[in-house]
Amino acid sequence: MNPVVSIIVPHFQTPELAKLCLRSIRKYTTDIDYEVIVVDNASKDIASKQYLRSVKWIRLIERTGEIATGSIAHREAVTIGFEAARAPFVLTVHTDTIPIRSDWLQFHLNPMLAEPNLAAIGTDKLVLRSSFQEWLRTAEDAIMWWKRFRPVRVQNKLPYIRSHCALYRRSIMDRHSLTYNDKPLLTAGQGLHQDLTQLGYECRLLDPRDVAKRVVHLNHATELLLPELQTQSRFLHLWRGQSRIRRFFQKPEIRSLFHDTSLDAQSDQPHRIAC
Repeated sequence: MNPVVSIIVPHFQTPELAKLCLRSIRKYTTDIDYEVIVVDNASKDIASKQYLRSVKWIRLIERTGEIATGSIAHREAVTIGFEAARAPFVLTVHTDTIPIRSDWLQFHLNPMLAEPNLAAIGTDKLVLRSSFQEWLRTAEDAIMWWKRFRPVRVQNKLPYIRSHCALYRRSIMDRHSLTYNDKPLLTAGQGLHQDLTQLGYECRLLDPRDVAKRVVHLNHATELLLPELQTQSRFLHLWRGQSRIRRFFQKPEIRSLFHDTSLDAQSDQPHRIAC
């Protein structure tokens, strides 16, 4: 099989998220040839390693030794995935990215197949808020202006395709020797978005309401589930986020998907690499 899309999934010590993410990809991706490359960022828990090594249809890259943490580790993992990818299109997702409809990947891929100058497609933040929630957020920005309106924060408010569900055309990246991790001071995907647009290619931002019908992003789920990543998180942020994740996992259709172990099996043998 020659995959059309290589799906890159960075992972760190969240086997519950990995199970739901991978099983949802397996269940809801039926009409496109694809491969999944999971890049494990030196997880130290046994559960993560045992689960990922048991999945028969992924290519698993295991990073070992002392590596960077947080967003740096994520950028490095995506770069490793790009280098290992075999398909002409590369999709980056997070372990808290959960497809929920069978047309999720086709929705991203069809415009890329139709328009050769389209270099990337995806969304900015995949967070849907009510009008009242948006008003509260605007008020908070005004009250905390000394934090919110620093130059770096203003720059990061500019919309760009984020890595929770972003599809890239590899031929354009290869032609211009672009990599995902070449601007470490910018957030994930921001530097690549800037490079591509400056070269005259289109990076298309999809309506998050359309994507949210097909993909759920459990924003910050890795941080919310791992105590070692919560040192600077506010209590209310943690409580609300953890409650949101619990409610999502309690949905009958999600609970059924999470426990469907048949989705891990495939006759082909996986590739496992230590790096």
